Amino acid sequence: MPPRAVIIDTNFFLIPYQFRIDIFTELEYLIDMNHYFVITSKTLRELGKIVENAGKKGAGARLALKIIDANRNRIEVIESNKPVDTWIEDYSEKTGAIVCTNDIRLKKKLKDNGIKVISLRGKTKLGYV
Repeated sequence: MPPRAVIIDTNFFLIPYQFRIDIFTELEYLIDMNHYFVITSKTLRELGKIVENAGKKGAGARLALKIIDANRNRIEVIESNKPVDTWIEDYSEKTGAIVCTNDIRLKKKLKDNGIKVISLRGKTKLGYV
């Protein structure tokens, strides 16, 4: 079986700062199949904009970019100019990817289309929705 794509949404990268959760360790534990991580280039651009904010949001984005950099050998960045949510919907439907997001509207839409979604559960761990 070929490895399955796991898409990580922008807001998911803010979890390590906000909730002190190592998202990659948790995801490796949760996903019991051969997989690889993908993000859209727009996710990097969104985080780059958030970094400019003062306070917790900016600090969260700075940590997120460090985590992406530290895991760059495990994350494929796909160039896209589509809005991140649109890209996630299209890519997950095309490839059957698992999606990691905390966006309530996006989660519902993906679940309605039969896409597997991983999200923050009870502010302490990650789990399938």
